[in-house]
Amino acid sequence: MSQSTDLWFQEIHQGKQSIAMKVSQVHLQKKSKYQEIFIFENDNYGTVMALDGALMLSDVDEHMYHHALCSYGMQNIDAASEGLNILVVGGGDGGIVRNLFQSYDSRINKVTMVEIDEEVIQASKEFFPQIASELNNPKLDLHCKDAIQFIDSCDSESFDLILCDSTDPEGFAAGLIEVDFYKKIQRALKADGIFCAQSGSPFFQKDELKKTRENLAKVFDDFHSYLAPMLVYPGAIWTYTAAAKKLINKNNLDISDFVQI
Repeated sequence: MSQSTDLWFQEIHQGKQSIAMKVSQVHLQKKSKYQEIFIFENDNYGTVMALDGALMLSDVDEHMYHHALCSYGMQNIDAASEGLNILVVGGGDGGIVRNLFQSYDSRINKVTMVEIDEEVIQASKEFFPQIASELNNPKLDLHCKDAIQFIDSCDSESFDLILCDSTDPEGFAAGLIEVDFYKKIQRALKADGIFCAQSGSPFFQKDELKKTRENLAKVFDDFHSYLAPMLVYPGAIWTYTAAAKKLINKNNLDISDFVQI
């Protein structure tokens, strides 16, 4: 049950800066097997989710992140391609799955989603129903397990597109920007398949972005990083990086994709 509060939520980033929000209501605060889940209400941002003290999304900006990751990946698949098999790594809030089915359903055969924390999925269904709206879609094959282990066990050349919607590469997600993980991704992709992942702040997580790009370059022939806004993330500008044997579209997304102007 939600409850009123006089609290403030503060995310401290690298011990040097912070993002603070007034908490008008606490919807959920609990420790799952993997992380602390905190969902609250803010008068400007609406419903907000933080995991292990790091802001993940809000009602105001979630469409920006999900559009940036999903649409860019799909733009690099031949528009005539149908019967697509897509893998979503993470994505427990359901936003990537929602965007895929709402925008590209006729071209999709199956979306496989692998999210390690089932409690994030359940919390999203309860407090972000507009984001988690397609998590019961019959074309969705949902697995609650470690994504690296799942990719290890899947057949070669299984997917046309792999979208990595993960938390920052720390703790249980630390392996998601390593060369070994990218080699597993390449094995699971079809020959002309596309990989796309969030890759951190270009200003405050330069080491993460640099490592992502360097490691992708060791595995894939082509890659491209692009920018999109995300208001609750440090710096409010976020990077995403796509990789493939060859990317057919390296155009950055237009600001009109995110803001009505």
